[in-house]
Amino acid sequence: MQNELQEKFRLSVLSLLGVVSVLGITPFVFIRYFQGNVLAAIIDLILVLGIVTLVGYAVRTKKTRVVSWIVAVFINTGVYAIVLANGVDSVLWVYPVIASTFFMVKPIEALGINICLMVACVFLPNVFDVISLVSFLVTLLMVSVTTYVYASRSEKQLRLLESLNTVDELTGAFNRRALTSDIAQALAIAERKKTPYMLAILDLDHFKMVNDKYGHAVGDEVLKDLVAITTAKIRKYDRFYRFGGEEFVLMLPDIPNQQAFIHNLSTAIKKELKTPDGKEVTVSFGVASWVPGTTADSWLKNADDALYRAKANGRDCAIFSDD
Repeated sequence: MQNELQEKFRLSVLSLLGVVSVLGITPFVFIRYFQGNVLAAIIDLILVLGIVTLVGYAVRTKKTRVVSWIVAVFINTGVYAIVLANGVDSVLWVYPVIASTFFMVKPIEALGINICLMVACVFLPNVFDVISLVSFLVTLLMVSVTTYVYASRSEKQLRLLESLNTVDELTGAFNRRALTSDIAQALAIAERKKTPYMLAILDLDHFKMVNDKYGHAVGDEVLKDLVAITTAKIRKYDRFYRFGGEEFVLMLPDIPNQQAFIHNLSTAIKKELKTPDGKEVTVSFGVASWVPGTTADSWLKNADDALYRAKANGRDCAIFSDD
């Protein structure tokens, strides 16, 4: 779920651009054709067809990052071509293109593309016999810088919103919303590539006693410590989620020896996770491996059933669903 909001935002911008290009540019295809400016009409037509095709590809494949980059370069190249073909009558199209670039790619990338366009505009023939080159470049720069500041702030706010949407506020682990999205993606990858995935539900043993004896503030610190210890023992692309209360979910792809990994993690937690007076806090594991036909519900149920057996088996142990 890491980039889901950004992808949805980019897809919205691309879809809007597709609508605007059809409604705003298509009439000029006919206007310029009937005015006898066939080259400009062809360029406009290529712009419309190119944008619509790329937007359609993005909607179908969800590859919004790549398509946004292609579209950004495409429309900047296209607006330069149309000004080159149509002269000063089309120079105002440069402004909306410069602004819209910032909504398709990262602000610093958009700024680089815009600078290339501005430098190229300096060499436009005949245009600056009518308008002032200095005024044109200054206004372009103002539009670019202003939009850059706005886009940068929007990107930061989007990252903050995504963090609030996917990260547990107390522990810093991913939350249940992120798990729902990630588990669907993991199942799709596993089915397509036959990647071996492991899902484990962790439950802190006798956690209520920790809260009762030391207070909820200490209990919260124990939860944070568990996340810190576990995160340090897994890989960057592995995922650790707070499932609710003192239950957590660990989802890992491609673990060669699952039992050894869980044993080592359990040992590390038992060694490092302590109460204020130095007593061990242990964890029970219920582990389920992905098998063909697994669904999100069945995967979680298999792990939960294994966790129940681990609790019944005396806690501080790991039970695998295929045991």
